[in-house]
Amino acid sequence: MQLNLAETVVIKEENLFLIALRDARLPAEAPHPLGLWYRDCRFLSTHELRLNGTPALLLQASDALGTRALHELTNREQVLSLHLERGLDDPRRLRERISLRSHHDEQLRLTLELRLAADFVPMLEVRGLVPPMERAPVDVELDRTSVRFSARGRDGVVRATLVDLSEEPTYGAAPEGSAALRFEIDLPAGAEHVVELGFVVSETGEGASPPARRASACPPTVVSSDDRLFDRVLARSLRDLELLRSELDGQAYFAAGVPWFATLFGRDSLITATETLAFVPEVAEETLRLLGGLLGRTLDDARDEEPGKVLHELRVGEPATLGETPFARYYGSVDATPLWLCLLRDHADWSGTLHLFRELRTQVDAALGWMEHHGDLDGDGLLEYRRGAPSGLVNQGWKDSPDGVPDAAGQPLEAPVAVVEVQGYAIRALRGTARLFELDGEPARGAELRERATTIETALERLWLADAASYAIALDGDKRPGSGLTSNQGHLLWAGAVSDDRARSIRDVLMGPRMLSGWGVRTLAEGHPRFNPLGYHIGSVWPHDNALIAAGLRGYGFDQDFARVFEALLEAASLLDAYRLPELFAGYPRAASESPVPYPVACRPQAWAAGAIPYLLTSGLGLSPDGLSRRLRIVRPSLPSWLDRVELSGLRVAGASVDLRFERAGERVTLADARVDGELEVLPS
Repeated sequence: MQLNLAETVVIKEENLFLIALRDARLPAEAPHPLGLWYRDCRFLSTHELRLNGTPALLLQASDALGTRALHELTNREQVLSLHLERGLDDPRRLRERISLRSHHDEQLRLTLELRLAADFVPMLEVRGLVPPMERAPVDVELDRTSVRFSARGRDGVVRATLVDLSEEPTYGAAPEGSAALRFEIDLPAGAEHVVELGFVVSETGEGASPPARRASACPPTVVSSDDRLFDRVLARSLRDLELLRSELDGQAYFAAGVPWFATLFGRDSLITATETLAFVPEVAEETLRLLGGLLGRTLDDARDEEPGKVLHELRVGEPATLGETPFARYYGSVDATPLWLCLLRDHADWSGTLHLFRELRTQVDAALGWMEHHGDLDGDGLLEYRRGAPSGLVNQGWKDSPDGVPDAAGQPLEAPVAVVEVQGYAIRALRGTARLFELDGEPARGAELRERATTIETALERLWLADAASYAIALDGDKRPGSGLTSNQGHLLWAGAVSDDRARSIRDVLMGPRMLSGWGVRTLAEGHPRFNPLGYHIGSVWPHDNALIAAGLRGYGFDQDFARVFEALLEAASLLDAYRLPELFAGYPRAASESPVPYPVACRPQAWAAGAIPYLLTSGLGLSPDGLSRRLRIVRPSLPSWLDRVELSGLRVAGASVDLRFERAGERVTLADARVDGELEVLPS
């Protein structure tokens, strides 16, 4: 079916999530990606409700609470209120409450019908990344007050969905693999009748998932302001992040996005952890451990794996277990490794300790070794990628769609490709890791890494386009430059990898009318031969891309430009459903639309998009931690123009807890108050 994910409702708890239409349906006939999903497999594929043979009519739906969805429905005659509530109160259980209330002046005779089915199809098959496979039929067991769907997968795992019912139904004829439930209800005038269902998912057999062991979370940093709309936008972002917080082997990470990428992704999980260090630093620590334990160990073209390389994507379930996809454990990412090192440095600045650096020292050496011996494919000083896996990703930077890295004429660059932002990540990673070695008593190793960073900095000049006064998106295998009208170069500002003059040139390109839509910086400039405002990476607006660009603008002192991007994203979020920033939205000019135009199949919620507003807030307030020196510097704090006060409570730096209050005083924003519980010096500047 044609599906706009902006018209769906999503709830999630750890590794279990439900995505449904706003009228609560999971349609029975047309193929779709909706359903109750657990560990990359669909445990409920059909849920259709009818009253006296007629579908209910939607009045309103909400998933604002993250783990609970509310659907307000009625019947065709509009004499009934049908309140359907779904909640995930356990990592393996969905509960559902259907409440019928009469507004008729006489008793009603109602037939409530439910059609349910579970197909146990893997997510990768739904996405078309593996071909459909013949599998065992689904067994359906009907009991007085329960229905059980089960199937033995081709991997030997028995997957089951047990449906508990609060009252006994009658069972009607249903297609194979499904169940038709009927509840005959006599509803007096003004009365209410409730039917409750519980859906419990399970896996048994060798290869089944172990029970989740979610680590206890520390209280997050709390933010409040004098603007209710800002508070709502920020709260939505933080709720989405909590929604996407997932667990693997007892370690927390942010799953990339629902529905397509509800799993561990190196790049996405690392960038999101970076964006949220000021709010939930323990997730960064556990993500570093988790990815450190999954570093590449061997040369394996089938997975694009190399020793010391950080994972790109981890998939579980049937196709992964049977080796039918490289994405079971796939390493096709040129940027995840330097980003892992960048986060490790940033974590040390916030935590004020080298304990994680020391704990992961073997992995640090391996990641640095990958950058030196495998990342530079032709010895020119730049990190490049080239696909080894036949079904792997052609492009392996963050713009990983086939047309995401174009030349000036719009043609894709041919591998090996050196994308510009990765060189910035590598420079930042090497210099940050050098500092950790120096602080840990190894100055010679630090000097060596700084020299390597300088080598990449020099090589980066090959991507400079003098005529366009901008950086090419990449160099291809013949060292031919790609387009200079892309957002990628803005990440060089975040990395602090270019001179002030070059930074100014990047700013001029990105803040020009062809790149800035009014809702944010586009991925590709309007007027470029490949430009498409609805293209995934060729004209759309990505919140995380804008957050990194804006933070980089702040770092180089372009505070007004930072404010333009920050305020554009805030205003976009304020006009989107439930104040939620999706993975991306269309790059149409702001003047042509009253609100951002949705991208139909964008993930909602999506991790690094949810992290964008929190990251922009901490960047704008100028929070610059140096926990290893027991200092927190406040550098040129600023706020969106309509905000006069922001307070942070429970900010954690170097083991201390900090409360900060920022207030506007004329044109300036000042740190009005700072309270510290612990050993930390707060230094306004």
